[in-house]
Amino acid sequence: MIDPMDIVALLLGALATARLTRLVTTDRITEAPRRRALELLREHKLLSYLLVCDWCVSIYTGAAVAGTWWAWGGATAWTAAAAVLAYSHVAGFLAGKEGAGV
Repeated sequence: MIDPMDIVALLLGALATARLTRLVTTDRITEAPRRRALELLREHKLLSYLLVCDWCVSIYTGAAVAGTWWAWGGATAWTAAAAVLAYSHVAGFLAGKEGAGV
């Protein structure tokens, strides 16, 4: 039988991955370092693309989220951290749907 907490942790991990991916690829708060990295990588088109591609970045952020879940043994601290990111992603998604200009 599947433990309901495993389902919750899986959902939190997926949403946390989505939030971290957006933070890296498109959020305004990371715009300056992202722009600087893109300037440094302008000769390397593939690496530049990998920095702004949601699909590409999500594999790395997903690995980081899954790795921390494994390392912390699914501990409450991991669940709390993932929940913060998950809530942020859901709020940002909903604000975008409402036209709040996220």
